[in-house]
Amino acid sequence: MKFCKNFLCNLLGFFDEKRETRPQSRRFVDLAPTNQADENGIYAEALNFAINNADVFNIALTGPYGSGKSSVIKSFLKRYNKKRNRAALEISLASFVSDLEADREDPSAKPKGQKVEISKQEIERSILQQMLYGADANRLPLSRFKRIQTPSRWAWAFSLLIMFGGASIWYLLQHTSEIVQGDFFKPFGKSNWLNLSAFIIGTLFIWLIIYRLYIQSFGLTLKGISLKDAEIAPKAADEESILNRHLDEIIYFFQSTSYDMVVIEDLDRFENPEIFVTLREINRLINSNAGVERQVRFLYALRDDIFGNTDRTKFFEFIVPIVPIINHSNSIDMVLEQGQRLSIVERLNQQFLREVSRYLTDLRLIRNIFNEYAIYIQNLEREGENDLDPNKLLAVLIYKNVMPKDFEALHRQKGALASLLGRY
Repeated sequence: MKFCKNFLCNLLGFFDEKRETRPQSRRFVDLAPTNQADENGIYAEALNFAINNADVFNIALTGPYGSGKSSVIKSFLKRYNKKRNRAALEISLASFVSDLEADREDPSAKPKGQKVEISKQEIERSILQQMLYGADANRLPLSRFKRIQTPSRWAWAFSLLIMFGGASIWYLLQHTSEIVQGDFFKPFGKSNWLNLSAFIIGTLFIWLIIYRLYIQSFGLTLKGISLKDAEIAPKAADEESILNRHLDEIIYFFQSTSYDMVVIEDLDRFENPEIFVTLREINRLINSNAGVERQVRFLYALRDDIFGNTDRTKFFEFIVPIVPIINHSNSIDMVLEQGQRLSIVERLNQQFLREVSRYLTDLRLIRNIFNEYAIYIQNLEREGENDLDPNKLLAVLIYKNVMPKDFEALHRQKGALASLLGRY
């Protein structure tokens, strides 16, 4: 009866959720990359050519910001991960940039327009963390980076072994003299099952303890010597490359996992081409290692101008250019599409849309503007009244998204727009 009641409640909750979300499905769109960006399949064809080529190890996916590189990667990985013996590891440094810039320095003390300088070691540390902590800890028992391990499905068997093993060790200690004299094993048959079973289980338990201690000893390293408040450590540890220092961990990672592709996004934000040299060298060492029995490729998503002149062809064996899906000439179509989604195209001035759309060349930005429009109009416009000018409201939201810092300063009567309005 209880089961039926819970089932009916869950079923009713499911239909209530569907009924609540169905009318709102057209009002909002997400900003996440789509997995249907490669309709004609040309990008997938180019990437498959590179993957099936034994001479290609480093692949570059190039294009300007907002051109759809992440969507192309997501569309490709949707099919790639379904293939047998194929697995891709995704590494993104977008969140790493924003978090680090927010935490490292006081914004009030930083000169205006100056960016936070991020060292190569901090970049490499983020790459290493996402790589090693992206795999299950149970698959990397010899790693020096210790993580929380979830119990396996055989955990109950190990707990029983520990219980019987402890009891057997205690039982054997009570009969130490008999074991030494050999009387403990007499007669060697079924009638002496208790002694023989205790000896077998106790021996197996001791062997398991020694084996686990031996395995754990591989993860021990001497990082420094500390004498109360004084610590002695090598100076080179703070200067050398993080990835090179833990190269054995990286190679062990690929020996223990099935990843054959590493996708690295947003690495071009740091304007540091040296990191590509390090990653290319690591890729070569991984593929040269006898323990890695497959070809591992690195796929980078970056801007076209990260390398000068012809340096790109020196770092990558294959380059796939991404044609931007939106630019200043066709952005008006994207704006009209979002306006039709909210059924407000007829209320908007077409000349205003044509002029302002030339400055909106990011599809995610356009979608977010109209998402905010749906929220603002719902909260500001009274029921049954259309007293708000949609053109002015849209103009304010465009200003809010294009110049968010100045919009925030407007609340305190500061910023460029506040000073402009102050003249009137």
